[in-house]
Amino acid sequence: MLKALFERLRQGFKTGAFPPAAPNLPPEFRGRPEIDSDITAEDVERAQSVCPVVGALSRDADGAKLDMGRCTFCGRCAEACGKIRFTKEYRLGVFRRDDLVVKSGEHGYEPPKQTNPAALSLKHTLQLREVSAGGCAACELDANVLGTLAWDMGRFGIRFVASPRHADAIYLTGPVSKNMQLALDKTFAAAPDPKFLIAAGACAISGGLYEHGKLPATPALYIPGCPPHPATTLEALLRFTGGM
Repeated sequence: MLKALFERLRQGFKTGAFPPAAPNLPPEFRGRPEIDSDITAEDVERAQSVCPVVGALSRDADGAKLDMGRCTFCGRCAEACGKIRFTKEYRLGVFRRDDLVVKSGEHGYEPPKQTNPAALSLKHTLQLREVSAGGCAACELDANVLGTLAWDMGRFGIRFVASPRHADAIYLTGPVSKNMQLALDKTFAAAPDPKFLIAAGACAISGGLYEHGKLPATPALYIPGCPPHPATTLEALLRFTGGM
């Protein structure tokens, strides 16, 4: 017992300073994209030709658009077209699907604020039941990291629970495969009201590279990425409940 205590004292405080300090993002981190206002149809076609997801990048009379709900953040479009870049903006979570669409010429981004009283009432007490509905495990592993000493989301009252009957929200990852459709529907139905659906990752939001299954409800929070960085997820969950 004494050895364990001495070792704990030797190691010291391991939890990162985020938040309120900015997260320590890796050099290759790709956050919210930006599209120059003067991007041409030829530029878009060149970027589309290397994009692995059909429909992630498009162009209409109003200009070019990049759907973060479909985007896998691979960065190929930015490599092919100098008019697209990925910034270090990690605050990607939104409460409406339309807010995931980045339009050409948009700058000065500020993440949306939560106004839903039911979600705000969960401040310091958000209980999540994770459902991996056919995911590759990347989103699941990065969500699991939030429970480690480095992130310790439990200090904000955010926890993953074993039963949907104890959950405030279902944290969905994966494109909802046919074999997981019934399990997802039953899990969501078992959660007590009021309950929320959180779609984490491109697969859960749109199917990403795969065909998308049916969601049991309209998500109350969308966290884009492939997978979402732990800082992106934690910040989104805190903003969802008004915790920051």
